[in-house]
Amino acid sequence: MKEKQFDFTVVIPVYRVEHYLRETLDSVISQTIGFEEHIQIILVNDGSPDNSEAICLEYRDAYPDNIEYLKKENGGVSSARNAAIPYIRGDYVNFLDSDDCWEADAFAAVKTLIEHGGDRADVIGCRKRFFGAKDGYHYLDYKFEHTRVVDLRQHYDYIQLDVTAAFIRTEAIGGLRFSELLQFGEDARFVNSILLKSCCLGVCREAVHRYRKRLDQSSALQNDVRNKSYYINSPRYFLQALLDQSVAAYGRKERFIQYTVMYELGWRIRKEGIRQYLTEEEYEAYCDQLTALLRQIDRRIILKQRVLWKKHKLFCLLKRSGMNRAARWFCRITRLKTVYG
Repeated sequence: MKEKQFDFTVVIPVYRVEHYLRETLDSVISQTIGFEEHIQIILVNDGSPDNSEAICLEYRDAYPDNIEYLKKENGGVSSARNAAIPYIRGDYVNFLDSDDCWEADAFAAVKTLIEHGGDRADVIGCRKRFFGAKDGYHYLDYKFEHTRVVDLRQHYDYIQLDVTAAFIRTEAIGGLRFSELLQFGEDARFVNSILLKSCCLGVCREAVHRYRKRLDQSSALQNDVRNKSYYINSPRYFLQALLDQSVAAYGRKERFIQYTVMYELGWRIRKEGIRQYLTEEEYEAYCDQLTALLRQIDRRIILKQRVLWKKHKLFCLLKRSGMNRAARWFCRITRLKTVYG
């Protein structure tokens, strides 16, 4: 008997989330589009030591036709997502973190976009609103002026950084998998690898993803500064890998890929006080890698950054041009603090 197909699959890696998981699952089950007819959930227990498994089994038993439960040894979020991919039965897939939520009409809004021309895009991005320790919309919310499909070669600043607030056409994934070398930026590399195929992005203003900022500061992104993988693996296997992939596909660094890399570099260059987490050799290598990445970014991409201060833009232009002495002088007279010290 052929298995039922769904409009959407939601893949949820599960690890130490017993206090959040029910809220996350209920936000998907209560979608106005109709859960049992339209949505599949795949729960991947990534060796969670808490009570999360009991919650997973409870929901699976309540919705056996809609919820798939997988269990594996702990290997990280990328390995958990990869384990789920062969079990996807939805036309589009969302990789949802197990402490985040969707507003109730999000899936219906995405389906409406798909039915009205959105199927031209392999990726549909949705608005991201913080809750918990922080409120308000994400810094990239400017791209959601209205719902449509955009050409990323024209709107190169309409970048997509995550898979949690996005729906990806399952067929577009093919043999692509999340890099298990990455703990930071794995989702941005994955989704941009797909975007490079068509260079267009669906944006759905009416669909809102709720992104939890934990009060106890325990999420991975809230602890990036302490993790060496952020400094050693991510610049190479996320940022440089995307630039190289663009060159391999088109013979050039597409502007939306450059903008994505520069957006991330902007946050990294502003982080000061990281020496305590790295050896002197690691710190020097990290700064050299940031400079090498800067030199691959067009000047106008740096100047067009929407969430980077003018002083930081000027500093980046000086570093990009190899004017290190001028960059140090500029920092002294402006009292600008950067990762370079």
